[in-house]
Amino acid sequence: MTTFRVQRHTGRSVTDAWAAVTDFAAHGDVVPATRMRLDPGTPTVGWRFAAGTGLGPATLWDHMIVTKWQPPTADGDEAVVAIVKIGAWLRGWAQIAIEPDGEGARVTWTEELGPRVDPLPRLIGPASAAAGQWLFGRTLDALLASPAG
Repeated sequence: MTTFRVQRHTGRSVTDAWAAVTDFAAHGDVVPATRMRLDPGTPTVGWRFAAGTGLGPATLWDHMIVTKWQPPTADGDEAVVAIVKIGAWLRGWAQIAIEPDGEGARVTWTEELGPRVDPLPRLIGPASAAAGQWLFGRTLDALLASPAG
């Protein structure tokens, strides 16, 4: 598997950045050919969701579960959401941390991602990291540019 990190500074507050990044339905609006399936209710530890990327029956579903849900506090502490991939096709994890940074916030998205079938993770690791940084960088830019949540 491969780990990559994307970091952005935004003029938004930690609270506004958190609202934008954890609007999981919006992820389907900004990632090409992707739609989301969300558990009902508000995200918290144990909440599940899936991102389906593809067209029609040629869709790869990435099933995930929230393992850490630490929204921002009034003190401006770091906010963190972490997920683990639990589906049949992909394995890995992701963590998005948002912390105060000057007049805004710094958002750091770290992800480890790979197919469940060995030895594919080792063989495609470098290309997967480059693609992940590009795709998740664009995703993060689009989410942070969206109207406040």
